Amino acid sequence: MPKFNAISIQQHQAARLLTQDYRLTRKNILGDGLKLCRRTKAHNSSNPDIAYIAVKPHNGGYTAKMHDVAKCGNAHLCAYCSGTKAAHMRDWINVVFLPEVKCHGLVTGLLTLTAHHHRQSDWSAFVANFYRALEVFANTMRRNFKAVGSFGRIRAMESPIGSNGLHIHMHDLFTYMPGADIAALGVIALAKWKAALRKFGLHCSKRGVDIKKDGEFAPCYIAKELAAHDTKTDSKSDLVTLFKLLDKSARGDKQAGQDWIRTAKAIQGRDRWNVGQLAHKLGIPSPSDWKNPEAASMNDVTPVQLIEYPQSHHMIATSPNSERAGLAFILRAARNEAARPGSVKRMALRMCDETIKADIELIKKKNVCRLVEALKAAPEATEELTARHFVRYTFAVAEYRAKTYAYMFPAAMAMPVPMLMLTPVIAPITRDLELDFS
Repeated sequence: MPKFNAISIQQHQAARLLTQDYRLTRKNILGDGLKLCRRTKAHNSSNPDIAYIAVKPHNGGYTAKMHDVAKCGNAHLCAYCSGTKAAHMRDWINVVFLPEVKCHGLVTGLLTLTAHHHRQSDWSAFVANFYRALEVFANTMRRNFKAVGSFGRIRAMESPIGSNGLHIHMHDLFTYMPGADIAALGVIALAKWKAALRKFGLHCSKRGVDIKKDGEFAPCYIAKELAAHDTKTDSKSDLVTLFKLLDKSARGDKQAGQDWIRTAKAIQGRDRWNVGQLAHKLGIPSPSDWKNPEAASMNDVTPVQLIEYPQSHHMIATSPNSERAGLAFILRAARNEAARPGSVKRMALRMCDETIKADIELIKKKNVCRLVEALKAAPEATEELTARHFVRYTFAVAEYRAKTYAYMFPAAMAMPVPMLMLTPVIAPITRDLELDFS
């Protein structure tokens, strides 16, 4: 599966899982804005009714990206925004952070913190207690880090899932003076981390703290590892990333989908990266303030083709209600637009048709559930209730089709002539059964 399709498919599957969970719980998960990522228009768009796709040359071929759209910025759950932010963070570490550390006469070390976990636990409670312990640990270790000349740390949170459940752990890329006793710092860190965990009902073994000093790891490699941990494919255990879970879920693995939702609820509202005051102390711009000149120059490349089609078609075609990843199909069609003009518009309409079928199926399921409840309450009126709910279902589908068509193809419609007098409408449904809609 090409990567450009994989990202869109993962994003669509995440939106589907969030939508399905909301139908069951009627509760939103922080970060569910990814359901609108690359679907809605940017807030400052001058053409809110037109969807744009920019086709640009890339590595001897072409790449297609949505243009003038809103992005959710979710670095945990959204495959697209996670990759974009990961690349930006990696470049900031390599281009800005590491050279400045060297200029200050400092070196970097890597501290990893984890705790014992198991699948049957409450993952949300586990993450909350883990972060409470992390705060206590940071307070008790402040003087110890100052003693080795540390200016601060870059923190990255990793959240893979395995047979033992959510394996949340922290990577701290910290600075210190050359020659400091990092081995002794590791002994102190282990004791204080265990003490902090015990306060909140957690525990760890001697592997709960892993500390590496300068020279025991490649800073550039760690920069890539820290920034792109959710895109790793190699693992020494059965741990998989959130995006691998989405791949499994898209192929029908229900357990993977359930694990993804449990993790999304557990880590909602948490930062994937945190720099703290480190950038200020080093006198460098923070990642959010820094603009990568190379990325800016790539964005300035004039597209070879700018494809336009109705925004209403784009919204319906990419709906999370559809089983088809509409955005992936549309972007694939955009790369063939030059050879096959009109491919995007045709594909968008095909994906709209898939969404309409899925929405009608949802209407049917909703009416069936209501009919079942009604029959439980009055089993003697089976024929009457069935006919009544069939009429309601037919009306709901007709109303949905009319609204969807009006949204997709807005046009001036003639106002109906008002009825001069109301007359009762008798609708025969089944034999010996009539419904009065007067």
